[in-house]
Amino acid sequence: MGVKAVFVSVWTSNMERPMQRIQEIRQFLDGIESSVRLLLHIEDAWFVNEGNLDELIAMRPFSVGLTWNANNNLAGGALSDGHLTEAGKAAVEKLAAAGVLIDLAHLNRSSFFEVVQLSKPFFCSHACFGEVCRNPRNLDRDQIQAIVDSGGVVGLTLVGDFLRAVGRAGFVDVYRHIKYFIDNFGDDFLCIGTDFYGTKKLPRGLRSFRGFKRFRKFLLRKGLSEACISKIFYVNSYKVL
Repeated sequence: MGVKAVFVSVWTSNMERPMQRIQEIRQFLDGIESSVRLLLHIEDAWFVNEGNLDELIAMRPFSVGLTWNANNNLAGGALSDGHLTEAGKAAVEKLAAAGVLIDLAHLNRSSFFEVVQLSKPFFCSHACFGEVCRNPRNLDRDQIQAIVDSGGVVGLTLVGDFLRAVGRAGFVDVYRHIKYFIDNFGDDFLCIGTDFYGTKKLPRGLRSFRGFKRFRKFLLRKGLSEACISKIFYVNSYKVL
């Protein structure tokens, strides 16, 4: 099965003039002739306000994450104790009405559930699971259940610090998170959200997409079926496309 879509993620936290830069990227993507969908994703919408939200929507983002790890004028990030603000509520409602998916990654628990009450469907592009490895960026059981109940998906990330607390991660650590999800939620709502270009702390053997061929064989040896692995590697992601 060929590639159906490519996410082009724009991380804005340290970006000057983000609206201008996003517009330039949108124009660049529109100039590419391709049978593959090129989906624009915004990570950290700190710059969004009532005056420019319509302009951002006109740039046709596929999905938007409200925060990175800190508070901003919209919501509380994973390493903060903030809440979804009135400006954040208005942004979520308007983005959802325009068909833009809300990415729950990087929100703290309070903001996560405040967004969940306002917008469906939603998804989490990249996180691991707190019952396997405690980390503020990882999802707990209730958060995962909320995403599953909405029909969204969770992208399992390959950030080493989220996979295990001490030492460098490897295949077995990624497998532990996969097994936890399957055992508790089934195999229909888990996919892969690598974050290859957002971290240097990647697992041994999975530092690029080339590693997935060996990882597939590893998962087969662990007892996962070909059908289950295919769901996790690509089929489930089609739920949000």
